[in-house]
Parts: sequence; C-alpha cells; structure tokens
Amino acid sequence: MPDLDLFDKTEVWLEGIQLAGAELTDVAAAAADALSLSRSTVFVADVRDDHVVFDLVVPKVRLEDVIGREPELLAAVGAVPGVTLRPNASIHSHGVLGVLGTPKAQVAEVLAAATGLDANLRAYVSRRVAVVSTGAEVARGEIQDTNFAAVRDQLGAAGYEVHAGGVAPDDRRAIAGLVARLADDGFGLIITTGGVGAEDKDRTIEALESLAPNLATAILATYDVGHGRHVKPHVRVACGTYGETILVALPGPTREVSAALPALLQALAERRFPSATAEAIAEPIRALWRVGHAKHRG
Repeated sequence: MPDLDLFDKTEVWLEGIQLAGAELTDVAAAAADALSLSRSTVFVADVRDDHVVFDLVVPKVRLEDVIGREPELLAAVGAVPGVTLRPNASIHSHGVLGVLGTPKAQVAEVLAAATGLDANLRAYVSRRVAVVSTGAEVARGEIQDTNFAAVRDQLGAAGYEVHAGGVAPDDRRAIAGLVARLADDGFGLIITTGGVGAEDKDRTIEALESLAPNLATAILATYDVGHGRHVKPHVRVACGTYGETILVALPGPTREVSAALPALLQALAERRFPSATAEAIAEPIRALWRVGHAKHRG
C-alpha cells in the first residue's frame, strides 16, 4: 500500500468544535489514534473560534490510515471530555491529507487504484538508473568518461532506463550529496564508478557508507597500509540501500565496470541481498586482475 508524501502540508483543521476545559494533549492523542499515528507525532497547533488545527509532524502517512477517516477522526475527538462537536463539524486540509474526506463508498475503489499505481510506479523507479562518475580527472575533463556508455549499453539492453548522474570530485560529502539527490529524484539504482581504491583520494566507499549503514563490501585487493600511496588496506566494491534505492560502487576502469555488469544484472534479477550482490560483482573483476597478473608474470 503506498505512502503519501505530505510535502509540508501537514495541518488538519477540525471545524465546528467547542472546547470547555478539554485537555489539548487528549484531543491530539484522540486524533493520532484515529489516524493510526504515534501520539508523539500529532499536536494541537492552534485553537480559535470554532476550530482546532492539528499538525502532523511526519513526512509521510500510509494511505489506508487516512483515506475516508473523517468520521473516525470526528468520533474520536468528540469523545474527549470537554469537547463538543456541532452537527455540521467537518475536517479540512490542504494537500494530500484531503483524502480524509473521501466518501466511504469510494474508499475501496481508490485504494485499489492507488495500489496498482504504486506498484507500477515502484516497478518504473526500480528500473531507472543513474551513473555517477567520480574523480578529479573526470571532473576537470582531463580524461573521457566511458563508464556511462558501458552501463547504458548493457543495462539499457536489459530494459533499464539509464541516465548520466553527473560527476563528483574525490570528496566524501560531494559524492554523498549527489547520490542522495539522485535517490530523491526517483532513481531506483545508482551506480558510482571510481574512488574505491586504497589511496587517500579514494572516498566513494566512505561516501556511500554515510548514506547506507548496511553497505556491504567485497574486497578486490589487500595492501599493507603505508606501503607506497596506500593509506587503506583494501580495494573494494560495494552494494547497499539508501531508502528504496540500490547503491552500487564499481571501480573506475571501464573494462572492470563492463566485466561486473552482467553479474550485477543477474543479482538484481534474483533480488539478492547487498552482501551477495557485492560479492557477485567483485568476482569477475578479480578474474580480470588474476589474468592480468598472470600475463605480467609471464
């Protein structure tokens, strides 16, 4: 069942009410109970003349908790000691909370339509992909970014809608900020390329960890810290979730990105956990490295 984003339209007016010694906390609690919300999220924001204004301090509500609930809300508030409702008492609200007044006869139809729309929307969002390139060289235009084309070709052929998400410098906050904005813009999959190494300039994994505490990583290589430019022990790829958006961190070289994408597609199709997905995309990259190492030794 879909959630409704209130978009800051969080006030509900109850008109046709008279108070005589009523406890406002009890009034707010009754309203919260009627809407299946926590009592700590509903407050009486204003009382004047013949109306009371409730403020819902939540960004979203479940559609089934508010649609057509005007009679329940009026009955709950009207039962509070010290509250009297006039026969014409009613509920009003701007924005999506206007569904409180949906006639009962229409609730089932609206819920069914919304559920279908939500399922379709989620399916669409899950197939919208943004590719974020990282690195000062790319940001300055010193090297050509070929990773977007690689992702577009492989995921586009699999039915995904692939967009260029922009370029971020080697800065944790800049990367995290760009990824978060793309997630808010409705991309269900965000793939970053670059910045997963063991040097000080590599900040992508740390950026995604700040957004996704559940970020799972898989090690591509291990180094002695302090050896050469290595200040971290591992080169890693990663997968995690930020809200409902899947985050994937791949290396910068396009041949490694291209090698990992078939495994990523399979993991997505099988809806694997982030840890399994990270390991799946790491293996083909490791295989490339093993081949390269063998050729070098030969």
